[in-house]
Amino acid sequence: MKNFRKKGLGKETRLLVEGITASGIQERSILEIGCGVGGLHLTLLQEGASNATGVDIAQGMLEGARALSREMGMEARTEYFLGDFVRMNGNVGDADITILDRVVCCYEDVNSLVDKSLAKTRHTYAFSFPKPNIFVQLLVSIPITLAKLLRWKFHPYWHDWEGLVRRVESAGFRQRYHKSTILWDVRVLTRT
Repeated sequence: MKNFRKKGLGKETRLLVEGITASGIQERSILEIGCGVGGLHLTLLQEGASNATGVDIAQGMLEGARALSREMGMEARTEYFLGDFVRMNGNVGDADITILDRVVCCYEDVNSLVDKSLAKTRHTYAFSFPKPNIFVQLLVSIPITLAKLLRWKFHPYWHDWEGLVRRVESAGFRQRYHKSTILWDVRVLTRT
């Protein structure tokens, strides 16, 4: 929360905002899975989205999101759920815009996560993932290896990122926006 207050959104998250707003957000609802302290969906609410639902597995992140939403005067337009989205899917309503910012790389069963989140999406699907190149793959392999060796409960995963984009497209979405940073790939797709 301090980081968002001090520096705002990170570069890849700003790219998501750019891509999502270009696809239209006025009076649209947002579902952000892995919302953290809420900086992304709160920014989109400022840009004209109607309301936002945030889901996260960390209680502390959701406490930060609630505090930030109160601080920004958006408490009445936000709702938060604690838990694993795939396991609690039935409790979360549909949304016009679904966002997974740096989330798919932290989930082992990424196909279930994508399929269940697509089922909740009426218009725009936006996500970011590690840039699919050998340099980034080697970089990500370090924490993956450490996590396995030290038996960490949480660790990143390397998936077939282009296959993931094709999976979203096969569900009836068309890519409208694609930009990258050194480490992250950002995609925004809309329902055709």
